[in-house]
Amino acid sequence: MLTESYRVLGVPFGAGMPQIRHAYRQLVLQYHPDRNHDPEAPAMFLRIQSAYEYLQRFQENGPAPSSVSPPSPPPKPQTDWEKYQYVYDPPADPKEYVAWATVARERARRQKEKDHAAYIARTLAMKQKWWYPLARGSSYLVLLLGFLVGVSFISVPLLFFYSGQFKHLFLGVITVPIGFAIQRIMKTFREDIRKHFGEDLPAPSK
Repeated sequence: MLTESYRVLGVPFGAGMPQIRHAYRQLVLQYHPDRNHDPEAPAMFLRIQSAYEYLQRFQENGPAPSSVSPPSPPPKPQTDWEKYQYVYDPPADPKEYVAWATVARERARRQKEKDHAAYIARTLAMKQKWWYPLARGSSYLVLLLGFLVGVSFISVPLLFFYSGQFKHLFLGVITVPIGFAIQRIMKTFREDIRKHFGEDLPAPSK
């Protein structure tokens, strides 16, 4: 598991925590399911998370002592969570797959909660910056201009119609779909603004 963890993070065996942490952050940005829509990305993301947590514990606790110790009592039976918490490849035994899949879903849920909590903390801190209103207002200005451009493209056939230039109405075949496409883009942009600027989050306390 130790060697595999170094391999997953792409760092030399025995690398220190600064190098491990740097590699982990780079890989998380690359394979996070919100950024990477490849079907293999979630599994790779979980493997990266497991490898980092394992090496972090290893760096903190160090290797097990080599001195001979008295016999220890039999270990307690493992729960499904303890058994599969750091297992990211599905087991070959179908009987174990159900328990593994349940743990994998729970692991993903916990990671999602952790990511959401980090997003909230980061966004609330951003709301306290002096430039926050300026950046948010600029984004809405771009949004407004985009909507106006979309409306203008949609309105081109109407302008030709009311001006009596009927032979140019065929331009609507080109301009109207472009206008609606711009409107859809602006709608997506609106949702991105809401999320990025944390409009659904409570205002930070003074």
